[in-house]
Amino acid sequence: MKTRNILMAAALVAVVAAPASVKAASDSATASATIAAAVTVTKQSDLEFGLISPTASPGTVTISDAGARSGDANVELLSGATPSQASFLVSGASNQSISVTIPTTATLNGSGAASGFSMSADLSQAEAGTQTLDGSGNFTIDVGADLAVGASQTAGSYSGSFNVTVIYN
Repeated sequence: MKTRNILMAAALVAVVAAPASVKAASDSATASATIAAAVTVTKQSDLEFGLISPTASPGTVTISDAGARSGDANVELLSGATPSQASFLVSGASNQSISVTIPTTATLNGSGAASGFSMSADLSQAEAGTQTLDGSGNFTIDVGADLAVGASQTAGSYSGSFNVTVIYN
């Protein structure tokens, strides 16, 4: 028993007397974060179908994503306002993945003599979904549409709006 007590006392003295470097080890790490630029969407141009003359049958006017206007046999495309696609500039952190949401339709409501009347536009979904910002942190969303023009649609100005939403993935 006496030998055992002596051995335990010797072990305790060895632990207490050992240098601190033998007892513990440590290292450190750096914590960091980088905040991405907020994603923004800025309208560059409105969706413009131009001046249209309806016929006695329903028709369709199309604005391509590139801004080209065409119509079926039941509408006459007249000169006047310059047709164009809606265009939006997205800005954010370079080379980042984004998700673009474009509604499927927009309603154009009449004003003045056309008050109470409306038309529906089916919006292009070509640039909806996952996209990638370029090296400068930009991406352009162009939105065309197919406008349903009613048979003998009431003359007047029609307008409506729609929102394009963008978030980082």
